Amino acid sequence: MSVSELSRLLQGLDDNLIRILHGVAYLAGAAVLTMLVSSVVRRFRNYWLDLMRERKGIAGIEMEKQTRTMASLLRRFIVTVIWALAIALALGQFGLNVAPLLAGAGVAGIAIGFAAQSILKDWINGFFLLTEGQIRINDVIQIGQFTGAVEKMTLRTIALRSFDGSLHVFANGTVQSFSNKTLLFSYYVFEIGVDYAEDPSRMMALMGEVDQSLRDDPDFGPLILDPLEIVGVDRFSEQGVIVKARLKTVPSQQWLVGREFNRRLQRRCEQAGVTIATAQRAVQLFDREDPSTGARRAFFDPLARHEISGMIREAVRQEFDRRESPDAAP
Repeated sequence: MSVSELSRLLQGLDDNLIRILHGVAYLAGAAVLTMLVSSVVRRFRNYWLDLMRERKGIAGIEMEKQTRTMASLLRRFIVTVIWALAIALALGQFGLNVAPLLAGAGVAGIAIGFAAQSILKDWINGFFLLTEGQIRINDVIQIGQFTGAVEKMTLRTIALRSFDGSLHVFANGTVQSFSNKTLLFSYYVFEIGVDYAEDPSRMMALMGEVDQSLRDDPDFGPLILDPLEIVGVDRFSEQGVIVKARLKTVPSQQWLVGREFNRRLQRRCEQAGVTIATAQRAVQLFDREDPSTGARRAFFDPLARHEISGMIREAVRQEFDRRESPDAAP
């Protein structure tokens, strides 16, 4: 190998090495920018969350949820753009013309869009869900038969974490309807069973006392928005008389308040001697010597039914013979 050939080889290796280093530099820069953007978005989010915590009440809670949701979406969008540009620039270092690739990607994207309409539907539905504020991070929602807290939300999917730890993921395009249990305010619905021997008015009075004690409690009072709304006697069941009521609370706190209400109500009923209803069954016993019992046994016992049928047939035959007899009265 001549000196000139060796020189061209080394020069070519140097050029390739420089291109590789430039490509690596672009990717490394994208990684650094990703960490920087994540840090800035996190600081911005925490700043707004601190402001929202100073605004007590429902408005502060709602803005806090919205801030968490939009910050997560903004970070993902910026990071995606950064990495797309870094990869395009890195490919350009190896002599690949990025412009035709982007144009081709645009055309291919249109073709894929027609073939992947479900994905576009997911993105469009996710965009409206996010911008309209119908679902936010930490909201408790119900989709179909699944209920859980919104753990993660993107333009394509919603992830719910249920109470037992299961993670349920739904494509936004499939979410036709849902129930948000923690938007603006929440209700805890009580259905208290009262024994039939008790006066339901006594139970209602005790429920009012427990409600007042909760609202006077510094730990639970700020979580309750309105006094207990007692609907009254709702229905009758095998357990007893059902008294229905509901308590309005700040979002996501209805279960905490409801559990404490039930605990205090149970203790208050014990102190007042009011019986909370339990499942009941009525059992009726019959005496064996009772004639009605014998009739019931005859109805259900096949042998007894056969004996009674024979007795009836014999009585009918005797009556027929008596009427056919010449000595019978006209």
